[in-house]
Amino acid sequence: MKEEIINGINYRLDEETLTAEVIEKSNSYEDDIVIPETTMFNVITYSVTSIGRNAFLGCSSLTSVTIPNSVTSIGAFAFEGCFSLALVTIPNSVTSIGKWAFAGCSSLTSITIPNSVTSIGKRAFAGCSSLESIVVDSGNTVYDSRNNSHAIIESASNTLVWGCPNTTIPNTITRIDDYAFLNCPALTSISIPDSVKSIGCSAFEGCKSLTSITFQGTIAQWKEIEFGEDWIFHISTNIVHCIDGDVEI
Repeated sequence: MKEEIINGINYRLDEETLTAEVIEKSNSYEDDIVIPETTMFNVITYSVTSIGRNAFLGCSSLTSVTIPNSVTSIGAFAFEGCFSLALVTIPNSVTSIGKWAFAGCSSLTSITIPNSVTSIGKRAFAGCSSLESIVVDSGNTVYDSRNNSHAIIESASNTLVWGCPNTTIPNTITRIDDYAFLNCPALTSISIPDSVKSIGCSAFEGCKSLTSITFQGTIAQWKEIEFGEDWIFHISTNIVHCIDGDVEI
């Protein structure tokens, strides 16, 4: 393995597999970055297959990135803190998105999860405060965004993994995952269906504008839900409106 900067992008080159990983560099990436499918060093061609952990971490002047169809993984913290990043397209070759991968990308307004993605790490989109649209391609076998919900849902478990201010929770959801709406300041109201049986830790933490929580079931059903630690930490209401009355939380 060796590291080389080629055309402004730092790579870790594997001379055995002839693959290249985009990695962080000492001077920050900025503006528009186009990652090529292949790169050449010493007359040897390497296929660019991954964006490494921390690769673009804190690159506050990065505005857009083009990811090629050769990339199969986006590492943990890869784009965390890129708050000027307004445009990124995840190609239908990526199978995994690491934890905190796009956290703090506060200029992103939409994200599409392609068919190929089978793994999304925790808090991958935490702090994407401008996010308005979340779409999962209909051919994805692990995740979906059923009923135009603007959410990432783990299909097999009916777990809402990630949401945004425009999320509508479908009445087939049984769990709202840990951190599902973490640091979503534009979320003002949420309606939770009576199909939900558990709400994970910090699910709505930091939703400072959340003033209305409605539960589409009875008080008794609400009290049967399993709640994770700090599921409502730092929000603006302490009341849940059920169909037969209000509950203080």
